[in-house]
Amino acid sequence: MKKIFTLLVAASFGSLAIGQTVFQSDLSSWSGTGDPIDWFGSKTTIASADVIQTTGSANYGTDEAALINQTTSHKRFTTVSTPVVGGTTYVIKMWVSGVGDLRTGFYDETNLAYLNPYNAYNNITAGPQTVITQSVTIPATCTDAQFILSLRNTDATGILLDSVYIGAGGVTPPPPPAGLTTIYDIQFTTNPNGNSPEENNIVTTKGVVTAYVSNTANFGAGSFFLQDGDGAWNGLYIYNQDTLKTPSVGDSIKVTGTISEFNLGSAAEAVTELTSITDITLLQSGGTLPNSTIISTADANSEDYEGVLIKVVGANATAVGSTLGFGLWEMNDGSGALKGDDDMYAYHLQAIQGTKYDVTGIGHYSFDDYKILPRKTSDVSLFTGVDELSGVTITVYPNPVRDAINFKLDIAGYNVSIVDVTGKSVKTASSLNNKLSVEVSNLNNGIYFYSISDFDGNLISTNKFIVAK
Repeated sequence: MKKIFTLLVAASFGSLAIGQTVFQSDLSSWSGTGDPIDWFGSKTTIASADVIQTTGSANYGTDEAALINQTTSHKRFTTVSTPVVGGTTYVIKMWVSGVGDLRTGFYDETNLAYLNPYNAYNNITAGPQTVITQSVTIPATCTDAQFILSLRNTDATGILLDSVYIGAGGVTPPPPPAGLTTIYDIQFTTNPNGNSPEENNIVTTKGVVTAYVSNTANFGAGSFFLQDGDGAWNGLYIYNQDTLKTPSVGDSIKVTGTISEFNLGSAAEAVTELTSITDITLLQSGGTLPNSTIISTADANSEDYEGVLIKVVGANATAVGSTLGFGLWEMNDGSGALKGDDDMYAYHLQAIQGTKYDVTGIGHYSFDDYKILPRKTSDVSLFTGVDELSGVTITVYPNPVRDAINFKLDIAGYNVSIVDVTGKSVKTASSLNNKLSVEVSNLNNGIYFYSISDFDGNLISTNKFIVAK
C-alpha cells in the first residue's frame, strides 16, 4: 500500500470552446490504489510510490501531491487523455511549493508525438506557495492530448502540487475551500474607517508566523502576527491569550477565531485582529518567512500594511530617546513621519537623532497611530543603500553597539578601520567574504568612525557609530 502523509484532488472537464477549462485538479481525490484521480496517463514515468498524498497544508481542496524525483533526469507526471481543440493555445497554471525543477509539455495522442522542446524549467525553492504559469499550443490536427508536468532535482520531500488548472483564454484560480478565508479577504476593505468585511465573523485562515509579541502589556501573552503572501493586505494580528498554544516564528499554521476591530486610543480607526481563538493547527515547522515589502514611511501609515512584514529604507531618526515617551521613536525618509514602537524590540534609546536607518518590522496600528514594530537587533541597521562613493550595498548594525559591530557588503573581500574622535586608530579587521564582525567590547563608550576599503586601498564607505555599554 502506498505511504500516505495526507493530500487532495478533484478534476473537472469543461467544454472545448475557447475560454473554457479543459482540465482542473486540486489533487483531493485519490483512488483505492493510492494514486490521484485523473492523473497517471500512459506517458507518466514517475513511480506511483513517488507521488504521495499529503494532507494539512493545501490552500485548495484538502490535499496536495508530493512529487519526488531526486535525480537530474526528468520524470513525467501526466494527466489522463484529455479532449482538446487543434490549433489552440492552452494556459497551464500550477500552485506549488517545495524544492525542485518543474516544467510543462504535452503528448499529442492523435499524432503520437511529444511537444518538442518542453517549456523551460522553473526552479522552485523552499518558501511560501507560488504559482507557475506556462502555455502550450496544440497542433492543428490534434484532438486528444496528455498534459505533462516534468520534474527533476527535488529534495526528499519533493514538489508539493496543490492545484492545476488548464484552459484556453482567461484562466482563473480555483476558489479556496469552503471554511478557509484568506488573510487578503479578511483585510482588504473599501470601508473609510478600515474595518474588515469579516468583522464579527468566525473565520479559519492560514499563513506563516512572522513575529511573536513579547510586550504583554498591550498584547495577549501568546499573540503573534500571521502572513500568507508578500505585500499589502496579506498580514494579520492574532490576539492569542493561550501561551500553551503559541506557534514559533516560521511555523505554517491554520487558526480559527473571530475577526474584530480594536483600538486602545480614541480614533475611529482600529487594528483588525483575530481574537477568541478556538483552534491553532501546526501545518509545518521552520518555514521561510514572506519577503519584507519595501515601502516609504508615508505609505506605512496606512491600513494596507497592517500586520505585514515591511521595510523602510534611509529613514532619518527625527525623534529619539524619551522625547515621545512609551518606547516610541520617529523616522522619516522624506515622505512623511512614521513611529517605531518597542512592542517586540526597543530601539528608542539607541536611535541617534539625525542618523539614517533601514528598519524592518511589522506594520501595526495602536493608540491612534500607525507604526512599524522591529522584531530583533538585525531589523534596525544604518542606512542600507548603494554607497555614493563606491556603488556598493552596505549594511552595518547594530548602532549603538555594545559588544560587536557587524558589516555586510554585496562584495567579497574588504578591510575595516575604526578610529576614535581624535583620529586614533583603535581597531582594524579584514574579511575574505562579504561579512565581518568586529569586537568592540573593550572600547570606551563614545563616538567612533569606521572606514571600509577594498584590498587595493580604495575607500568604499565611512560613517560614525556609538559604543554604549
